Amino acid sequence: MKAEVMKRIKNALIADLKFERKQGFFTIYLVISFLYLLVLTQIPEMFRPIAVPLVIFSDPSVLGLFFIGGMLLLEKEQGILQSIVVTPLSSIEYVISKVLSLSIVALFAGVLISLLAYTGSVNYGYLILGILLTSIFFTQIGILIACRSGTINEFFLRMVPWMLALFVPAFLLIWFWDSAVLNLFPTVACLRLVYGAYHGNSIGRAAFQLLYLILFNGGLLIFTTKQFEERIVYGGQHGQADHAQE
Repeated sequence: MKAEVMKRIKNALIADLKFERKQGFFTIYLVISFLYLLVLTQIPEMFRPIAVPLVIFSDPSVLGLFFIGGMLLLEKEQGILQSIVVTPLSSIEYVISKVLSLSIVALFAGVLISLLAYTGSVNYGYLILGILLTSIFFTQIGILIACRSGTINEFFLRMVPWMLALFVPAFLLIWFWDSAVLNLFPTVACLRLVYGAYHGNSIGRAAFQLLYLILFNGGLLIFTTKQFEERIVYGGQHGQADHAQE
């Protein structure tokens, strides 16, 4: 049974990566990465240990949130999502495939920026885990927003308060680095993990951040899949009625 599940996820992942390449997602990531490299190379070397992790946290890792909205709404309009019920692929397998495909692209872009823009010492183990867990988190948030959106414009409007709520706590670290309260926000753990790859991170703190993000993303996956099923896969007329009321 597990082998069959892994095979379905693998096939879906390959299909998603091909779709993203066909739609130009890879090109967009490369262009954005190139633009950031141009900016970062103009920043004095002494400031790059701060600028590089902030850029990697706030862009390659988060782009999945933007792209997943377009992907889901396009497939929703084409009736692909509603047909999942008649395919061997389960809803959670579909979500996992989408999340992993965008996270892989984000990982490539983030590591590329780090390799080309930063010449100092980097713990790439922490960086890779940080990028993946950050991208997984934000892509799932994007799915949740897309589930409640009928158009791309509505998706972007709904995204604004989410972005503020998620990014403000992370950037409050600039003034409240030692705040224990801020550690309760998953985006803070994401930023600390990515930032720690450049500035050092104790094994204890890194272990806490990793465990917290793995558990949080796991719980979020269950909730995201449930919302995806209720509002899109099995939503039908009921899902449209809910949307109209909002």
